[in-house]
Amino acid sequence: MRQGPPLESACTDAGGICMGSRQMEHYQMLVDDAVSKGAKVLAGGALPVGSDPLSKGSFYPPTVLGDVPESATIAQDEIFGPIMCIFKVKGNSDDEAVRMANNCDFALSSCAFSGNFSRAKKLANRLNAGMSSVNDLEGTTYMNQSLPFGGCKKSGFDRFAGPEGLRGLCMIRSVCEDRFPAIKNSIPPPLQYPSKGSGPTFAQGLMLMFYSPSLTMKAQGLIELLSAVMASPAKVEDEAIKEK
Repeated sequence: MRQGPPLESACTDAGGICMGSRQMEHYQMLVDDAVSKGAKVLAGGALPVGSDPLSKGSFYPPTVLGDVPESATIAQDEIFGPIMCIFKVKGNSDDEAVRMANNCDFALSSCAFSGNFSRAKKLANRLNAGMSSVNDLEGTTYMNQSLPFGGCKKSGFDRFAGPEGLRGLCMIRSVCEDRFPAIKNSIPPPLQYPSKGSGPTFAQGLMLMFYSPSLTMKAQGLIELLSAVMASPAKVEDEAIKEK
């Protein structure tokens, strides 16, 4: 690939980065770490130095690393640079490939390629990322402005663009109102103050009736509910009054 200032030639394949020398050093650290743990440099992998005209700018060479181990920092960090990592998948297993892809704290975007469209789609559906592309570059997701852009895990959970992004600019309010205005809400007598002693039984019956998984327990809840409604108020002696 030809690298250089993109405005100097229409044949330039790769330009520079826009984050400066500090980011260039970060790229080199990632590459060196991967190599120290068993990865192989198949292309690029070194900062331009000396008389190389690219050494005067922010040009990190397009780099390809092979046999990258999962323990390498580059396998667990966001790169945002011209470095491609190739991992070996044991047994050519789709399950292992998905496990390796999901074994990362960052999950902004993803893509799955296969000569079999159905296989690629199944793989993409299993990737834990905010966006996925099937047999296409992951950039197709954010190029479509009608789709929400965002990730998960340490890549964040919010979205912009699409209906979901617009909702993020809104103040969402929850409002409750009577469906039938003629029927007014009121606190059930067993739960009113002063306590009549049947409040706990009423509340327990209410929860059993609405949330129990079985009909038997729902019926039990209804019985407790009715018994609480029909119960006579408990007699509570006021000790202060009694002493007077």
